[in-house]
Amino acid sequence: MSESRAGADNFTLKQRILGLGNTLSLAIALLLLCTVWAVATPYFLTVQNTMNILMFAAILAIRASGLTVAMIMGGMDVSQNAIGAVTALICALIAQQYGAPWWVAVIVTLALGLLMGAINSTLITVFRIAPIITTLGTMQIFRGAAWIIKDATVMIKDPIQLSFGRGRLFDVVPYMAIIAIIILAIIYYILKYTTFGRQVYMVGGNENASYLSGINSNRVKFIAFIISGLTAAIAGYLLSCQVGAALPQSGAGTEMETISAVILGGVSLAGGKGRISGTILGVLILQVIKNGLTLLSVNQYYQMVVSGGVLILAVLIDVIRSGILKK
Repeated sequence: MSESRAGADNFTLKQRILGLGNTLSLAIALLLLCTVWAVATPYFLTVQNTMNILMFAAILAIRASGLTVAMIMGGMDVSQNAIGAVTALICALIAQQYGAPWWVAVIVTLALGLLMGAINSTLITVFRIAPIITTLGTMQIFRGAAWIIKDATVMIKDPIQLSFGRGRLFDVVPYMAIIAIIILAIIYYILKYTTFGRQVYMVGGNENASYLSGINSNRVKFIAFIISGLTAAIAGYLLSCQVGAALPQSGAGTEMETISAVILGGVSLAGGKGRISGTILGVLILQVIKNGLTLLSVNQYYQMVVSGGVLILAVLIDVIRSGILKK
């Protein structure tokens, strides 16, 4: 009896390990990467540097959390950085010109995220434009709007807003990291424990089958892209608080970084698969790579080459997982 119970326990443990799948592989990869950087530079494993990694990873993680929902649903949002730029500029301007307090800026951030996310959602669900085409178009529109609103840097001087981006709890843990953890926890709960979360996976896996089962796929798409827009606005606002200024070109050219993190984290380009835990690990891997290269004083152009290589690797991994190569 004891042997059979032990066998059952071992089987359960094996099933749990196998169930981790991509998450376990990413965790091992992150551990190995940290080991390499720790050997390469003595500054990597310091508390200060670890907190810096978390602080700079927070912005990417917030964007990636919303993009994870959109991509699991089977869509793609490349307008996030432009949404963030518009949001940051408007919030900085109302603070500079009208003396609006920090809480007004937070409300405006959420409102703009919902509005621009709704614009994407409407074009996708009502006018049936493909998500990638829609968000490519709105990326240009929102970016142009940012330059029209203000074609210069707008400084942020409110100490409370600056503390969002630069402050640290007990002078150790960045507030931005705490905010990112809260947002990631909310997205994790939505995807894992809510009816909407299950519908996201079903629509991403097979939209026709989900429609036949009674799911309103347009509603799911609409909400998914609103979530993506909302997280983009929050990330853009927090980035301006970190930098101490809002810029119309903020985030331009780095759209692929978020996509790389999400795909590397195990979210399928075809939709229907992925976990927020994988996205978190994907974000950390990218940030650790960037941090290690910076500590080693590697030229930023070489860093761009590495970033592009990671994107291609992430897509290749997704292709291998999907079984297309075997076919």
